[in-house]
Amino acid sequence: MTGLIFAMLIGIHGNIIQEPQLIRTTCYIATGNKTASGVYPKEGMIAGRKEDIGKTAILYDKDMNYIGMFEITDTGGKPIRSGKVIDVYRDNIERVYEWSEEYGDYTYVQIIDCEG
Repeated sequence: MTGLIFAMLIGIHGNIIQEPQLIRTTCYIATGNKTASGVYPKEGMIAGRKEDIGKTAILYDKDMNYIGMFEITDTGGKPIRSGKVIDVYRDNIERVYEWSEEYGDYTYVQIIDCEG
């Protein structure tokens, strides 16, 4: 809940903030390719809708506990492009398993448009 309060405070300063939405969350690891925004992926980045590249996503677990802030730098397949899935970058397969065990298949996602 602390993160939600933080996100609300950010909104006071003119940023556009969406309501948190429960979204299927998957993970991916390095492929050797750059992201859609032209940088190599690193932890703290996610793949989302093309129109959200450059925005920030705050993720919460299913109980609305703050996970962290992630930069949207990449896109992916049709489910990701449609906004039905986000894809969290992890450094290695062990980190993917850790994510899955800790947070499962769904997280609440709150998009912040700092350009707004």
